[in-house]
Amino acid sequence: MDFHSIFTSRCLVTDGAMGTYYREKYGEGAGVPELDNLKAPDRIRKIHREYIEAGAVIIRTNSFASNIQTLCRDTSARTREEQLSVVYENVSAACRIARSAVEEQAQKQGKDSVGEIYIAGDIGPVPEQGGSAGNDEMIIEEYKTMAKAHLDAGIRLIWFETFSDLEWILPVAEWIRSVSDAFIMTGFSVNMFGYTKNGVSMGELLRTAKESRLIDGVGFNCGIGPSHLSRLLKRQNLGDMIVYAAPNAGYADRIENRMVYRDNSAYFCRAMEEIADLGVTIIGGCCGTNPAYIEKLAKAVGHRPPAKRLSDSPEQRAESEIRYDNNLFIRKLYSGEKVVIAELDPPFDGNDRKMADAAAILKDAGVEMITFSDSPMGKMRASSVLSAVKISNQLQIETMPHMACRDRNVIGTGSEILGAYMNGIRNFLFVTGDPVPAGDRGNITSVYDYHSVTLMNYVRQMNREHFSEDPIAYGGALNYGRANIDAEIRRMQKKCEAGASFFLTQPIYSDEDLERIRYIKSRIDTKIICGIMPLVSYRNAVFMKNEITGINVPDEIIAQYDKDMSREEAQAVGVRIAAEIAEKLGEIADGYYFMVPFNRAGMIAEILERMSDRK
Repeated sequence: MDFHSIFTSRCLVTDGAMGTYYREKYGEGAGVPELDNLKAPDRIRKIHREYIEAGAVIIRTNSFASNIQTLCRDTSARTREEQLSVVYENVSAACRIARSAVEEQAQKQGKDSVGEIYIAGDIGPVPEQGGSAGNDEMIIEEYKTMAKAHLDAGIRLIWFETFSDLEWILPVAEWIRSVSDAFIMTGFSVNMFGYTKNGVSMGELLRTAKESRLIDGVGFNCGIGPSHLSRLLKRQNLGDMIVYAAPNAGYADRIENRMVYRDNSAYFCRAMEEIADLGVTIIGGCCGTNPAYIEKLAKAVGHRPPAKRLSDSPEQRAESEIRYDNNLFIRKLYSGEKVVIAELDPPFDGNDRKMADAAAILKDAGVEMITFSDSPMGKMRASSVLSAVKISNQLQIETMPHMACRDRNVIGTGSEILGAYMNGIRNFLFVTGDPVPAGDRGNITSVYDYHSVTLMNYVRQMNREHFSEDPIAYGGALNYGRANIDAEIRRMQKKCEAGASFFLTQPIYSDEDLERIRYIKSRIDTKIICGIMPLVSYRNAVFMKNEITGINVPDEIIAQYDKDMSREEAQAVGVRIAAEIAEKLGEIADGYYFMVPFNRAGMIAEILERMSDRK
């Protein structure tokens, strides 16, 4: 079926909400509509029929939340295979119900009077565990199972809905392309400012979808009312893309702990006519809409010729290359010179004397930039951003705060970045963040609205739209000790595509790890600043070897320490070993990233002095 021709020939109306209308129709205690695909299919079939009778010509299958987390809570499915089988069976049932609703309506009215009704296979976001790593393959497998169930049922219109970016959609779309000629539609949820919860702008979503050559159509649904969506779409260059719009009825009111949408179908319809006038050819509704909304919409815009689009909008910013002409750190790093940076941990309390003294020593020793960790190991410390601002102002040295996604929601993250920018901070390290220690999880909540890649994409867009004259440079962490090093390289590539200019590694101690860095550099073109942390005692060395994940301290290094060494003797060993490691890294590293143990900045000064003497 040539959906491209169909979607460009006239304005088509989709159905409205399933979830909110299901609760309106069957009561708040009715549960999740996807569960009815198998236990009460007539309920779902009736809703499909109502939307068809209202004038919808595109019906989305009741499979938005047909995922493992929703479907397997109260089942005996324990293994991964059993859980995926539950998903497949549920989606297949959703397809059968939608098809039977279309067939019943055709029998009731006669095929000639009903006209063509198109069924879209609805796929919503799979819930992810905040901060969990290494589950990419499992998440993609779940999406593929949902897509396969639709394709096996004969559905040739796959409709991804309410996503925040294209991270999961693109690999699944590539798989769909390899097995089918299905039309792939992607839908995103943005706020009234035009950003998803992951901080990706509408313009970025449209560009990325078009450039991928995997996506046939792009739309926006949920999260926003029709007037705000109309205003945002006017600012976008839609080009020749197929675009759909399915906003919420408006913004819900909280009444007796329930989210309730007002009946404003006439207002909704007028706003959607404005959207259709922009050349949007697929029109529908999301939360709060029902068959009454769709009936008005179908009468107003259904089957009318598509409106002519503006070729561009004066408010649309042109794409421009991000340039770091004012950033001395980035300019030096990319000139081929080795940069020297050092990390300090902000204090646990409000006393910054040791941190400030250590920073002064590091500056005098020739360190070019000081970085500040963001509550590592999930233990509270002073703000990395405020520490960076204070030391930068106090010592007139470049600083770079780390920012972990664990502790701030989207609003807090954006606010922190803007505040840092106002205070002259132009470099960041973005990390997903260590999880909160198990013993604290009952009292402390991890946020993870972002992970490192989505946060990078957000700041890349901020650079384009707000900071283009003096953009923020940012890097990511490199876990060179990961068992699957090629998976880590793929992760690095995603970060590079999101605008990362450099990577910092954990401390390196072994020749094996040095060779891993060499291998990584042979596979990806980026700048790697290698971590060096001197060990201060036998006890410190043994602790690092046994208790810090991802760091390999060889026995031959531990053997150079003695339990009975004085502090000065052990420190001298640590300085010597660190200087030797730095020398080995000379031909590989793009710079040195010194971690200062216990604020002993003097050790870093000694290491740098030894390195200078050997040149």
